Amino acid sequence: MRTPEAIAPLAREYLTIIFLGLPFAFLYNLYGSLLRAVRETRTATLALLLAVLINLGLDLFFVAVLRLGVPGAALATVVSQLVSALVCLGAAVLRHRNLLFRSAHLRLEPVFVRRTLSTSLVTALHQSSIYLGKILVQGTVNSQGLDLISAYTTTGRIEGFANSFGDSGAAATSILTAQNYGAGQAERVKETFSWSFRLLFLFGIAMSALMFATAPFTVNLLLGNRESAAYQNALEYLRVISVFYVFCFTGNTFAGYFEGVGRVRVPFAGAASHLTVRIILSALWIARYRLPAVAVATGIGWVYVNLLWGWIYKKYAPVQRNGA
Repeated sequence: MRTPEAIAPLAREYLTIIFLGLPFAFLYNLYGSLLRAVRETRTATLALLLAVLINLGLDLFFVAVLRLGVPGAALATVVSQLVSALVCLGAAVLRHRNLLFRSAHLRLEPVFVRRTLSTSLVTALHQSSIYLGKILVQGTVNSQGLDLISAYTTTGRIEGFANSFGDSGAAATSILTAQNYGAGQAERVKETFSWSFRLLFLFGIAMSALMFATAPFTVNLLLGNRESAAYQNALEYLRVISVFYVFCFTGNTFAGYFEGVGRVRVPFAGAASHLTVRIILSALWIARYRLPAVAVATGIGWVYVNLLWGWIYKKYAPVQRNGA
């Protein structure tokens, strides 16, 4: 990732703490998914939102108040993951004890193994491609010096909060679509997509306006020093990316729909092609236009993937409406 030597030791320290906390992230992903599968979507969503808020709050407390620096930021992430995992696990203990892991579950069922692998491998590729793309974009940013690294890291925290709403919308769309698709309710599937698209479109507009209006405050809150190059780059990035955020949210509707009807290869192909566009354009433009170039590249990628998924949906939806 072309991380400068000046901050490489801090990066290693951060990753060490994050990796030690991975069991909490795995526990949340497991029980969050199980709760959604039994229609306990509100608890899983609240756990995710709570984790984001705790992460942001503890970032400020550990770094700004306790002066723990980079380890404090990592610790904030791990604690937020632990809380979200405990919330989901607690809901399972109180209301869905049949979801708890027991020794009787330690056996292989070939049918379920095949079914799980057929879906999870593509989903794993989808998720890993997203983060591989982020690593490559980060490498492009890292080549431009510490100011851009600080700015991009700061905006990533702010976007993480915004994206939690879109991710929750995608999960809800996927679950409702899957339930109705499995029950053969073709019209309900269509209604789910329609309402999801409208709601996430409105959320996207609201989030775009909020991010644009509060950019000076949120960047100053995390970075300070309004005169620094890092502050200026972060501010410009947020104001540019906020213009495109509605496409990020509507894209979540498409992703949730295709996952719900079992076409998991479509979100994977869309994410991979979007990241390709984002990586190429970022690399071409960043030297001249600095961090706003990454924002424009990301926005163009979102517009492209919405057009791609929209075309696929129009082609596939008539089959779905006929109940096939």
